[in-house]
Amino acid sequence: MDRKPVIGVTPYRRKTEPFDLYVPEGIVKAVERLGGEVFLIDYDNIRLYELIGMIVQLDGVIFAGGVDVAPFYFGQDKSPACGEIDEKRDRVELNMFPLLRTRGIPILGICRGCQVINVAFGGTLIQDIPEKFGFSHRQDDANGKFFHDIDIKEGTNLYKIMGEKTLLTNSYHHQAVDELGEGLIANAWSKDGLIEGIEASEPGQFVLGVQWHPESTIDDDEHSMKVFGAFMDEVNFLMSIPCHHHD
Repeated sequence: MDRKPVIGVTPYRRKTEPFDLYVPEGIVKAVERLGGEVFLIDYDNIRLYELIGMIVQLDGVIFAGGVDVAPFYFGQDKSPACGEIDEKRDRVELNMFPLLRTRGIPILGICRGCQVINVAFGGTLIQDIPEKFGFSHRQDDANGKFFHDIDIKEGTNLYKIMGEKTLLTNSYHHQAVDELGEGLIANAWSKDGLIEGIEASEPGQFVLGVQWHPESTIDDDEHSMKVFGAFMDEVNFLMSIPCHHHD
């Protein structure tokens, strides 16, 4: 019996009362437009031993944006410029990766999610771009659509998805990928040399991280939906293989 793909999303925490967890509207819209349904991963309440039972019900996972990753997880002391962290979220997300990789479930990381992927693969992060380099990648206008160009490396999966060598993106981050994790390659850079995208270095599991927020511009830019389209294409392909199917 046909069913919709179930996409787990690690959500944001609301900054005001009731401080609940929510999935950004743009992610919900993108997934639903492409025939899927969103499952909110409640990292406040799920226990680590329950992750296996949850993940076997998912067809893909999106690691959304949010607060900073605790430097403890990439072997560093916390810099004064490092921002707010969420220990529950870090713990759940990073414990999900061995299970996701064992099952070969497609992974998409957005902003913080891109950074989480890198940390999960053993990489490190720049804790604060202004502190280290003296310039900012965080645009001031919260409703701004685009901020700077990125250069995409030919031959990468991201280049195949976008079909472009240059892309205009938004930018709301103060942290960035530093040393790449094992099994990952960089696929895009800003003009000042910061990594703007990562992906799996070998064919197999779909793993893609983008440092910008394509969910914010799905109605303004065809390339934004291409990110989600490639992810969902892989989800649907794996669902068509009997050994990956679950009811």
